[in-house]
Amino acid sequence: MSAPQTHPRTESDLSAFLLAHAGFRVEFGRLAEVIGNARDARHAELIEDQIEFVLSYLHHHHTDEDTWVWPLLRARAPHSEQMLAALERQHQQIDPDLSLAGDRAQPPAQREAALRRLHTALAHHLDEEERDAVPLIRSQLTAEEWRAHGLQVVRAYDRRRVPLLFGWACAAGPPELVRHALIDFPTPIRLLFRLRWWPAYRRRHTRLYASPPRRHPDRA
Repeated sequence: MSAPQTHPRTESDLSAFLLAHAGFRVEFGRLAEVIGNARDARHAELIEDQIEFVLSYLHHHHTDEDTWVWPLLRARAPHSEQMLAALERQHQQIDPDLSLAGDRAQPPAQREAALRRLHTALAHHLDEEERDAVPLIRSQLTAEEWRAHGLQVVRAYDRRRVPLLFGWACAAGPPELVRHALIDFPTPIRLLFRLRWWPAYRRRHTRLYASPPRRHPDRA
């Protein structure tokens, strides 16, 4: 009987994936704090735009896991079936609160409660995913597979939202993780991030939450 297939570890290649997790861990709590406290109509619309963006990207992130990452892991590591099924159920369990949080017709108090539940549920879900699924990804997918798929995911995302996505994720993650995530992108993208996308997101974050994010995230 042949030995099970193994693949080179891809720790640094998971940086962008983990940056998204960092963003999800903090953003729903922040939005819960401001959704019922808009300063004016312009601020209220910006809050709604941020909610739409984060919900859309979370859906994009979970869909990619459910349709590509988890099936590939099931094929290569059949013993992971129970764990992956549990993570998929958690995706389904938060769906009602995702719908409520994004529904402008609902009272702000109900949407705030949904955002707070999402903040708690996602922290639990991401803890389990990073404990159980991330090591499996690193052991079963090659660096080239992960990198190539990551580029496909970025290309499939709404191009108008890519600058916002970069700024949002990089504002949430630790600087070392940000630096690793940016390494794989072409120099023009890194320059755009440094000169345009990050300053734009810094202004957006300040308008949303009345305070700027931390120092430039790709510098020590």
